[in-house]
Amino acid sequence: MVKEIGCVSDVFVSTNCADAIALLEEVQPQIILLDIHLDKDSGLDLLTHICTKYPTIKVIMVTNKSSKYYRNLCKKLGSHGFIDKSEEFEKIPAIIEGYY
Repeated sequence: MVKEIGCVSDVFVSTNCADAIALLEEVQPQIILLDIHLDKDSGLDLLTHICTKYPTIKVIMVTNKSSKYYRNLCKKLGSHGFIDKSEEFEKIPAIIEGYY
């Protein structure tokens, strides 16, 4: 879906924190779609790392953990948005286009 958005030129995928951090050292995207759960890692830890080391990157949390607790925690940690995968997935293209 993301590859089909006109303003998106490249899409990179990581399934764990180590791979994502290594990729961020090579490529610094404008936007990251990040799940709270990454294989055996915590997306919340990665969110904190990204917001600390790469503050200009927009991080949109995309998860099934859509409780108010997680929404507030992600915002507190620095996320720029929060999408409930089970009910708001179709909003992703519009959100990404809004940042370009």
